[in-house]
Amino acid sequence: MKKINITIVIAGKEDYPGCADILATCPEFRVVACPTGLYEAAAWTAISQSDVVLLDEAVLERDGVETVRRICDSYPLLKLLLLMERESEARTLEALSLGVSGVMERASMVSMLRKAIPVLYSGETWVSRELVHSLRNYLNELEENSYLAAVGGMRPGQGKLN
Repeated sequence: MKKINITIVIAGKEDYPGCADILATCPEFRVVACPTGLYEAAAWTAISQSDVVLLDEAVLERDGVETVRRICDSYPLLKLLLLMERESEARTLEALSLGVSGVMERASMVSMLRKAIPVLYSGETWVSRELVHSLRNYLNELEENSYLAAVGGMRPGQGKLN
């Protein structure tokens, strides 16, 4: 079985104690590198050798969304997992629209990481159950609001009776 090659990009000191050590103990994973930013030359070399990149949201904020778009354009088969302080509907939709393959809260990272990486590697998207429910409600609300705007404020089933 092929090992899944992983690069962990975390800004500054590691906020995820032992993340690389935990992944290194998993026989199905190989940690390629742990750069502290996307502007390091070593980061791009590591990314080119990886199947999955764990990307801290602080790196995204510091190095910019254009860098993430460039990674997605340069390595279309690469899967990006964004590690966020707190998941939110808007931030998750924004990340997914950039080409990020999955989103995970930092607090759930250690317990869910071993599950998320193979899911991403297989081509699926990873979003927590709690957020999926919340996103569903958010998207339904957006759909309803766009419908209401299109029909002048009437809801389905509330047409005027003559």
